[in-house]
Amino acid sequence: MIQDIESLFTEPLNYILLDYPFAYKHIKTSNLIDVTVFIDTPLDVALARRIIRDFKNSPSENILIDLERYLSAGRRGYLEMIKTIKPNSDIIVDGTLEIHEIAYHLYNEILRWRKD
Repeated sequence: MIQDIESLFTEPLNYILLDYPFAYKHIKTSNLIDVTVFIDTPLDVALARRIIRDFKNSPSENILIDLERYLSAGRRGYLEMIKTIKPNSDIIVDGTLEIHEIAYHLYNEILRWRKD
Protein backbone atom coordinates (compact mmCIF):
# COMPACT_ATOMS: atom_id res chain seq x y z
CA MET A 1 0.00 0.00 0.00
CA ILE A 2 2.82 2.41 0.81
CA GLN A 3 4.35 1.85 -2.63
CA ASP A 4 0.96 2.57 -4.21
CA ILE A 5 0.65 5.83 -2.28
CA GLU A 6 4.21 6.87 -3.06
CA SER A 7 3.68 6.14 -6.76
CA LEU A 8 0.87 8.71 -6.77
CA PHE A 9 3.37 11.43 -5.83
CA THR A 10 4.73 11.30 -9.38
CA GLU A 11 1.33 12.39 -10.71
CA PRO A 12 0.24 16.04 -10.88
CA LEU A 13 -2.42 15.66 -8.17
CA ASN A 14 -3.79 18.28 -5.79
CA TYR A 15 -5.11 15.76 -3.28
CA ILE A 16 -4.92 12.09 -2.47
CA LEU A 17 -7.83 10.87 -0.36
CA LEU A 18 -7.33 7.63 1.46
CA ASP A 19 -9.99 5.80 3.43
CA TYR A 20 -7.71 4.38 6.09
CA PRO A 21 -8.62 3.75 9.72
CA PHE A 22 -5.25 4.37 11.38
CA ALA A 23 -4.61 8.09 10.80
CA TYR A 24 -1.13 8.98 12.12
CA LYS A 25 -0.86 5.81 14.23
CA HIS A 26 0.67 3.68 11.47
CA ILE A 27 4.39 4.49 11.55
CA LYS A 28 5.09 3.75 7.88
CA THR A 29 2.29 5.96 6.54
CA SER A 30 2.21 8.80 9.07
CA ASN A 31 4.87 10.80 7.23
CA LEU A 32 2.78 10.62 4.03
CA ILE A 33 -0.29 12.24 5.60
CA ASP A 34 -0.98 15.99 5.68
CA VAL A 35 -4.36 15.95 7.40
CA THR A 36 -6.51 13.25 8.99
CA VAL A 37 -10.28 13.10 9.32
CA PHE A 38 -12.30 11.09 11.81
CA ILE A 39 -15.98 10.70 11.02
CA ASP A 40 -17.40 10.26 14.50
CA THR A 41 -20.39 7.95 14.08
CA PRO A 42 -22.06 6.35 17.09
CA LEU A 43 -21.57 2.60 17.00
CA ASP A 44 -25.28 1.83 16.73
CA VAL A 45 -25.66 4.15 13.73
CA ALA A 46 -22.55 2.73 12.04
CA LEU A 47 -23.75 -0.83 12.60
CA ALA A 48 -27.24 -0.09 11.30
CA ARG A 49 -25.85 1.64 8.20
CA ARG A 50 -23.48 -1.24 7.51
CA ILE A 51 -26.24 -3.84 7.81
CA ILE A 52 -28.49 -1.86 5.49
CA ARG A 53 -25.65 -1.38 2.98
CA ASP A 54 -24.13 -4.86 3.05
CA PHE A 55 -27.11 -7.12 3.63
CA LYS A 56 -29.90 -5.67 1.49
CA ASN A 57 -30.39 -8.89 -0.44
CA SER A 58 -29.02 -11.38 2.07
CA PRO A 59 -30.86 -13.97 4.12
CA SER A 60 -31.38 -13.07 7.77
CA GLU A 61 -28.96 -15.83 8.82
CA ASN A 62 -26.10 -13.85 7.25
CA ILE A 63 -27.08 -10.80 9.26
CA LEU A 64 -27.12 -12.81 12.48
CA ILE A 65 -23.69 -14.31 11.74
CA ASP A 66 -22.28 -10.84 11.10
CA LEU A 67 -23.80 -9.47 14.29
CA GLU A 68 -22.23 -12.32 16.27
CA ARG A 69 -18.82 -11.43 14.77
CA TYR A 70 -19.38 -7.79 15.60
CA LEU A 71 -20.14 -8.59 19.24
CA SER A 72 -17.25 -11.05 19.64
CA ALA A 73 -14.52 -9.03 17.93
CA GLY A 74 -15.52 -6.16 15.66
CA ARG A 75 -16.89 -3.87 18.34
CA ARG A 76 -13.54 -3.88 20.12
CA GLY A 77 -11.88 -2.46 17.02
CA TYR A 78 -14.39 0.37 16.77
CA LEU A 79 -13.97 1.22 20.45
CA GLU A 80 -10.19 1.24 20.04
CA MET A 81 -10.49 3.70 17.15
CA ILE A 82 -12.58 6.03 19.32
CA LYS A 83 -9.94 5.81 22.03
CA THR A 84 -6.76 6.13 19.95
CA ILE A 85 -7.51 7.43 16.44
CA LYS A 86 -10.13 10.08 17.15
CA PRO A 87 -7.93 12.08 19.59
CA ASN A 88 -5.09 12.03 17.05
CA SER A 89 -7.16 13.24 14.11
CA ASP A 90 -6.96 16.77 12.77
CA ILE A 91 -10.61 17.10 11.77
CA ILE A 92 -13.55 15.42 13.49
CA VAL A 93 -16.90 15.35 11.74
CA ASP A 94 -20.29 14.40 13.15
CA GLY A 95 -21.08 11.06 11.50
CA THR A 96 -24.80 11.37 12.17
CA LEU A 97 -25.07 14.08 9.52
CA GLU A 98 -26.37 13.29 6.05
CA ILE A 99 -23.67 12.35 3.53
CA HIS A 100 -23.96 15.63 1.62
CA GLU A 101 -23.56 17.54 4.91
CA ILE A 102 -20.47 15.54 5.83
CA ALA A 103 -18.98 16.17 2.38
CA TYR A 104 -19.72 19.90 2.60
CA HIS A 105 -18.19 20.12 6.09
CA LEU A 106 -15.09 18.18 5.03
CA TYR A 107 -14.63 20.30 1.93
CA ASN A 108 -14.69 23.50 3.98
CA GLU A 109 -12.46 22.09 6.73
CA ILE A 110 -9.86 20.85 4.26
CA LEU A 111 -9.83 24.22 2.50
CA ARG A 112 -9.40 25.96 5.88
CA TRP A 113 -6.71 23.48 6.89
CA ARG A 114 -4.83 24.08 3.66
CA LYS A 115 -4.80 27.86 4.24
CA ASP A 116 -3.39 27.57 7.79
